[in-house]
Amino acid sequence: MRSLQIVELVNDQRSVTVEELATAFNVSVETIRRDLKKLDKSGSLKKVHGGAVSVEQIDEGRSFLARSKDYLKEKESLVSRAVNYIEEGMIIGLDASSSSWCLARQIPNISCTIVTNSLQNVVALEGKNNVHVICTGGSYSEKYSSFYGPLSINTLSNMSMDICFISCVGFDYEFGVWDSNEYNYQIKQSLIDISDKVILIADKSKYKKRSLLKICENEAVDIIISDI
Repeated sequence: MRSLQIVELVNDQRSVTVEELATAFNVSVETIRRDLKKLDKSGSLKKVHGGAVSVEQIDEGRSFLARSKDYLKEKESLVSRAVNYIEEGMIIGLDASSSSWCLARQIPNISCTIVTNSLQNVVALEGKNNVHVICTGGSYSEKYSSFYGPLSINTLSNMSMDICFISCVGFDYEFGVWDSNEYNYQIKQSLIDISDKVILIADKSKYKKRSLLKICENEAVDIIISDI
């Protein structure tokens, strides 16, 4: 009975945290985690870090083409600061954000390795013959011009990086870093998990915004580069 009610609640709200479910059903967090694991296995919902999302959820993310035109001058200014953290010999992770695309265009032609799930980043790095580029592969999203899914996640899980650069839909110094869809959010979490240093690039339009899925708490980010 509780399992059915959990699914109904998740479908109604689209995303729910473990703590919210534990409070709603007056059970322990551990009990809810076990429930979510079973429901995820049955395909009734999708278990994510810290909670669950509906399998009926809408992909709220905007396409790469649309995002690449937003606040372009501001993003280029921010990534000019981000470049200063890149050193020769580094292994660097880039997500599929438009900010990472701007960074890929500004990265100097030095000896380093770039790992990314973004086709646009790969194209931006063409001609930089000292930069070794690794693309994660996986299922391809034309909307996001990037690769995602289990193959991408598995590729990243077997790697270790010196630094990664990510962006987001929204961030807040109290409520953490947020994204709008599973395609991008899972890759960002994987990059965070395998990187020694995590840098968030986020222009002021993203400040104090939240979205469908929490990428991480603020403590997971080492440096925030913003113009707020």
